[in-house]
Amino acid sequence: MLRRTATVLGTAAAAFLLTTTAAVAADDELISAGEDNVKYRRSCDTVYFGAVGSTYALTRKDKGGTCKGHAWVRAYTNSGWTSWRSDSTEVEISSSGRHITRAQHKGCADCQVHSTEVRWLD
Repeated sequence: MLRRTATVLGTAAAAFLLTTTAAVAADDELISAGEDNVKYRRSCDTVYFGAVGSTYALTRKDKGGTCKGHAWVRAYTNSGWTSWRSDSTEVEISSSGRHITRAQHKGCADCQVHSTEVRWLD
């Protein structure tokens, strides 16, 4: 019985380590980042682009790679964060009153989040 318990614990520990390693290995590769835009590649080799301006926030999924995840975006306005929105290739949030100050972008519901901020020109 002791040997069986040790085997089960060993198997559980190994599964935990594999899961943890996979999560760490799945971080996106940052291709370029500015204050108001970001371009990154997910581990499935698909490139995503995110941008924000005072009247819009968008995330676009480029062709290529094998990612099945959608393009996701949410924006911060004077009312707080909007809910996440997604689409299979491109999603945009618009504001007619220059109320957007920053945005977050990701390539799937549980993926790494990339942040952008509106670049204010004086």
